[in-house]
Amino acid sequence: MRIELGLRAGIALPLLATLIAGMSILVVFNYITQVNLLKEEENRSIQASVNTAQVLLETATIHYQQMAHLISHMPDVQEAVNKKDRNILIDKFLPAFNSLKENFGLAQFHFHIPPAVSLVRLHDLSHFGDDISKDRKTVVQVESTHKGVRGIEIGLGGVGLRGVEPVFYKGRYVGSVDFGGGLKTEIDQIKKAINADLGVVVYKELLSGWTGLKDVKHVLGEWVSLYFTQQDPKMFISETSLKRAVQSKEKYYTEVVSLTGKEYIVVYSPFKDFSGRIIGYIYIVKERILSPVKIFTILGINILVYLAMLTLIALLIGYGMNKYVINPIIALTKITDEISMGKVAQKVEVKDARGEIAILAKAIERMRITMKKLLE
Repeated sequence: MRIELGLRAGIALPLLATLIAGMSILVVFNYITQVNLLKEEENRSIQASVNTAQVLLETATIHYQQMAHLISHMPDVQEAVNKKDRNILIDKFLPAFNSLKENFGLAQFHFHIPPAVSLVRLHDLSHFGDDISKDRKTVVQVESTHKGVRGIEIGLGGVGLRGVEPVFYKGRYVGSVDFGGGLKTEIDQIKKAINADLGVVVYKELLSGWTGLKDVKHVLGEWVSLYFTQQDPKMFISETSLKRAVQSKEKYYTEVVSLTGKEYIVVYSPFKDFSGRIIGYIYIVKERILSPVKIFTILGINILVYLAMLTLIALLIGYGMNKYVINPIIALTKITDEISMGKVAQKVEVKDARGEIAILAKAIERMRITMKKLLE
């Protein structure tokens, strides 16, 4: 069955269909573009957070090594270490260490003599003369290479950041000195810098010599969570996720975790000691930029905006078509029909006629005049 469309419907329907198709393509294109931009922003945010965490940890160890370097080049220190004179070192540095500990969280200031024997622990004066070669691999490395080293180390006190420098007396290696701090202070600083929660997990077997291991609350298979800026790391990480991070070949591994109606990205970045060995993972928890709610919000806004644009365009085109095309043609159709029935007295005048329609109106007017003369 063939459907006959009027002039208005015949013009409006194809035009409206074209507008809807065009707007639909624009909606999809704009939505995909916006989502991709948010994905890129999310990836940049993740990359920036990982880099910031690594840089701040590295910066802390550089500061410790710089302090150790400064101390190791003092002539009176070199002489005291050579003579194994604990009293001189204690009198000279204990007040400064106490001040740094109180105001800046310095945890360790330690002198050693060959072969990796503790000379003075300013953080523990009563404990000295013991062999530290088993637990202080940074000190062993400095003794064997006579070169400074910095980085993360697992020792009797757990995981710490260290900077160690050799001490020479008259060109001869006589010992070493190191400064160190705990992870918690640095983790808190990183949280402020990246505006996200984070924590550290370490392989449990590497902490077997640490007396504090028995007090660790959160164990995840072969890993233990040492620090987390929230209360319970198990809300965001799991043994399964850590195993996936180990298997991942990427620079860092990410997972999406849903919690209390929100989505979070958990980023696992390798946590390496001074020798470059992976001893665990830093995990960063960030609320997702590209959550399902935001995706549907973007889609909804796009649809509403383009519907409004479609309505406005359709109204404007419809108004113009009606005024300058459809209404004049309808008027001419009526006039032509009257002329065909012999009604030639009324002059042909079409309001708002433009272009070809105005020419057509003039042609019909000439036809009316000719017919009128013939009829007379």
